Amino acid sequence: MLIRTKLAPPNRSIDLLSRDALIDRIIVSQRQLTVLSAPAGYGKTTLLSQCHARWRQEDVAVAWYSVDDGKFEADQFFAYLMAALHRAGLPLPYSSEAIDAGLPGLAAEAAARAMVLALEASEEPVRLIIDDYHRIASPATNRFLDYVIERMPAHAAIVLALRGLPEIALSHLRVRGQLLQLDQADIRFSDSEARAFVGAECAKVDWGELIDRTEGWPAALQLLRLWLAGRGNIENLDHLTRRSIDLADYLAEQVFSGLSADAQQFLLETSIAERISKRLGDAITQRGDSAAMLEQMRRQNLLIAPLDDEGTWYRFHPLLREFLYDLLAQGSRERLDALHLRAASWLAGEGLLPEALTHSALISDRAASLGIIEAAGGWRIAMRGGLTLLRHLDEIDTSDVAEFPRVALGQAYYAAQTGRLVEARIRLDMLIAACPLAEVEQRDPGLACEILCNDLVLRIYEDRAFPAEAAVILDRQLTNDVHDPSMRVLLHHLSSLASFDRGDDLWCRVHGEKAGRLAQLHQLPLVEVYSYQYLGLSHLRTGRRREAELCFRRSLELATRQFGEGSPQVAVALALLAYTLYLSGNLSTATDLLEAALPVIEATEGWHEVFVAAYAAQAWPALRTGDQSRAEQILDRGRLTAERRNLPRLRYQLDLMRARMLLSVGQVSAAMLLLDTLGEPSPLMVARDPRLPCDYRIAITACALQQGHADPAALGELRAQAGATASTALAIELDMLSATTAAAQGRTTDAARAFRAALEAAEREGLIGLVSQFGALLPPLMQACEAALHVFEPAQRSVVARLRQNSPSARRGATVVPPAASDIIVTPREVDVLRALADGLSSKEMARTLGIAESTIKTHRINIYRKLDVATRSRAIAAARTLRLI
Repeated sequence: MLIRTKLAPPNRSIDLLSRDALIDRIIVSQRQLTVLSAPAGYGKTTLLSQCHARWRQEDVAVAWYSVDDGKFEADQFFAYLMAALHRAGLPLPYSSEAIDAGLPGLAAEAAARAMVLALEASEEPVRLIIDDYHRIASPATNRFLDYVIERMPAHAAIVLALRGLPEIALSHLRVRGQLLQLDQADIRFSDSEARAFVGAECAKVDWGELIDRTEGWPAALQLLRLWLAGRGNIENLDHLTRRSIDLADYLAEQVFSGLSADAQQFLLETSIAERISKRLGDAITQRGDSAAMLEQMRRQNLLIAPLDDEGTWYRFHPLLREFLYDLLAQGSRERLDALHLRAASWLAGEGLLPEALTHSALISDRAASLGIIEAAGGWRIAMRGGLTLLRHLDEIDTSDVAEFPRVALGQAYYAAQTGRLVEARIRLDMLIAACPLAEVEQRDPGLACEILCNDLVLRIYEDRAFPAEAAVILDRQLTNDVHDPSMRVLLHHLSSLASFDRGDDLWCRVHGEKAGRLAQLHQLPLVEVYSYQYLGLSHLRTGRRREAELCFRRSLELATRQFGEGSPQVAVALALLAYTLYLSGNLSTATDLLEAALPVIEATEGWHEVFVAAYAAQAWPALRTGDQSRAEQILDRGRLTAERRNLPRLRYQLDLMRARMLLSVGQVSAAMLLLDTLGEPSPLMVARDPRLPCDYRIAITACALQQGHADPAALGELRAQAGATASTALAIELDMLSATTAAAQGRTTDAARAFRAALEAAEREGLIGLVSQFGALLPPLMQACEAALHVFEPAQRSVVARLRQNSPSARRGATVVPPAASDIIVTPREVDVLRALADGLSSKEMARTLGIAESTIKTHRINIYRKLDVATRSRAIAAARTLRLI
């Protein structure tokens, strides 16, 4: 959850000195980047606040982001930028709900592309101000800014305020004349500005000495002005030079010592918080007058500023807060722990989990710290605030897992979600050993369900079968009335997963559909997303591709709205959707969808079915477009994932896929060698997927056919074995094998009838991609079908003709007739590229306009040229216009 006060300049009640000359210098600059670099207290925020107000007056779209030192700030940097641009009125590909939720898991690449597109879409000048950038600067954020600055339009500019210099391409911008850099010498107060700022109080001191000592440092002058108020003349400032600490610390001490004991105690105790509200102040100090204290300090200009118009939240000047906290830390450790504990407890109760976890991390009493996290829900924190909130748990030693079971679950869950499966299993097994499930179910059924949930989810990642007792426990708990609505949603979802695991697709859908409805009702988007994904997988397993595609599209829509582009949930949905599109024959779109999704899946929460879908949806299209080397590289990449995650079934299935690809391009000897090495799948693999032996024998049968050995009896046994799986996909592949067997034996009519059965099933379910996988077996089959065209309907005859024309043998010796416009599948993105080609744009210009990588543009062009059967830009444009594609 984002803190909205970070998206606007802080309200300041002190008298501000207008820096007109500096404001004009920044406002009139047409450079892409302005950098304000100076130590703390040089008025960078104040100056930018005044620029912000001026831009607003001139109808410039201006976005503001104030960076904090929060533990979780780095994880939300890109989300805050999106929220700032959204607040400034720029169009973004995220809903308001997703932005308010903090866009958990938003990837840098997705954020950068979205930001550039939003800046380009704006019809008016745009200024993005990032204040205190040094608090969050990292190689990742520096690369992000380099990317955006390089590609953003001329009417946009970024303004950074920070200590030191950002490690971005400043020299490149300087050479191009696109950098305005202001340092402390530029933004310090001049003598006249300092005099105007201090006002009448300057008569109390030797002004020349003060100028020499402060050198125009605005924070020091502000502190000095407060210190002088109500005092008589000060003889000299010599005692300042005896200190090695900053002038700001010294003056803060002088301001502090002049306050009442009551005010001093309030400031000290509340200095533990980055921001303070009236209710948080009461919780920390255990007093009831925080509202009056904050208002009194605001009126006295005691370096406290409201963060919102309502006056709900305030913050101390950072220098004052640092001084106060250092002073507090010199006292009792027990007192400091107690204050952090009170703050963490109140913040957790208010749902402000990032700040609550930050305070709990500062408590030296480990039991008290873990108690806060346990009370907040432990692993269930991720359900409400995103996975990044659990990162803090990684740093905690929880040897007492029985005392803090939900914290232990959080550590195991985070390890699993970040791909550290072995560590996750060790942590979870330690908890189960300390808290046996049968005993826990008796005293705390909710905790038992949470432990079971984590165990089952981890088993999915590990590709291990669910224990038999899991279904029994789930059935028992579904009838238990003690569970709250969110737990009942989780129970139905787990029952759906258990049904899928044991191959019961009917009950998988029954529980999955109910879990999805209840998750929507009780606003549990994560469960709703996963429910649709498993409904889709269940449909896909039985060959119902169209229903699967609908489920995956719904999952993608929900995940994008709730979690944002670049999140693991979106990446999984994209991979599954891409696979269904590949099976339908839509190669280009399948490849496009996986461009950014695959690295996210590999690094986070991919599991067996998702990995198989992702690698297949990339490798097969590469092979189909003639790039066998690329297909091999993708499978090698998948094999590395299988080794890294210890997933033998994935490794086996990818090798089997490689053998099928070798057969598809006619490399029979290499395929046979690989199949001999693989052998039949192990009993454990067969228990996980009864279709796997059928897949292996289909490959063996296809290999034998390509070697000239047809065995109808073996094919009959295989059909009987596959019948038990009720898989439409397997039925299509067996019909294809029957057709090729009949063709090899010269039975053209039988071959045509079997192929017609395969074709009708493939067209009915949108699985035409399965037909194309037979590659090298298609030419003799299509030749046999052409000899028995009377078997086919007219529309089917055209499919036979196209498959015959597009076979490798036909391309070698004949002129291929261009397909009709209705036969060409050109994706919406390819149409965009065609229009850009017609407009005369280069690949680089197209990439910037469409917000995708230049390499992707080149891939689109290759696919377009192949589909239109052309070799040049001009012919592609002419063909597209002839076919009325543009």
